[in-house]
Amino acid sequence: MKKITYTMKFLSSTIVSPRAGQAFYYGIDTFCREPVLCSSDPKGAKTVKVVYPFYQYGMYEKYDPDHAEYYLPGSSVKGALLQKNNKKIHIMADDIPVARERIVLKNLEKAQYVDEYNDADFKLFFGNVGVEMLKAGSVLSGDLYLEDDIAFEEILEDANSAATAKIRQMCRYLETLMKNEYKSVEFKKELKQMLEKLYSLEKRKSIILIGGYKGLLHSILLKADRKTKKRHENSEKGRGIFLDRETDLPHGLASIRCESEVQIL
Repeated sequence: MKKITYTMKFLSSTIVSPRAGQAFYYGIDTFCREPVLCSSDPKGAKTVKVVYPFYQYGMYEKYDPDHAEYYLPGSSVKGALLQKNNKKIHIMADDIPVARERIVLKNLEKAQYVDEYNDADFKLFFGNVGVEMLKAGSVLSGDLYLEDDIAFEEILEDANSAATAKIRQMCRYLETLMKNEYKSVEFKKELKQMLEKLYSLEKRKSIILIGGYKGLLHSILLKADRKTKKRHENSEKGRGIFLDRETDLPHGLASIRCESEVQIL
């Protein structure tokens, strides 16, 4: 067996949340401080009513980001590396501690009403819901373990291939949207910026997709009232486009590289 030490640099904010039951509800659960959203505008400080936390050790008994022990689960790293679901490959990955200052509370922003040219825009996806995310630009180092006959370089190549396929798929979809006559000039500008950023990642060999929020989004929708949920679902035709406004990219993009490989058994 061999031990691989690797480094990941997060190119966009990354969402890794536990199951929906761990959400904190302001006014019901214990909050050690106000759930204030991260904002570059000091006048734009805003609180939310629901917080979906990043993974942390211990019980999720209260919202206390100043004392939480955050971590990136090894299972999330493993899932990112095995995008092609190769069940023959066995990876053991350690959890990675995350410094508190690397976690920020943000709203999700999503392209909405993309089939309605007068209304299409990036809008808050449930403005009263905040999600704790790992900051773009964060660098984490971790360890994982592989059997001797498995090359880590091949695993990275497969993970990058899967990520590149999804990036290309998103690019093709954005190209289709760019042909539409949207009323909002700003919306088309934002689509173009995201497309250009994704183009720049298409040929990079170290890109992977990590984290995710399909289950998280489903749980948010379940918490919404039926009328709001139905209206939202009817307005969301096509693939969802979530914007990390800080980077003009989708969430969960990272680059990864091997730092060392050591025989241990």
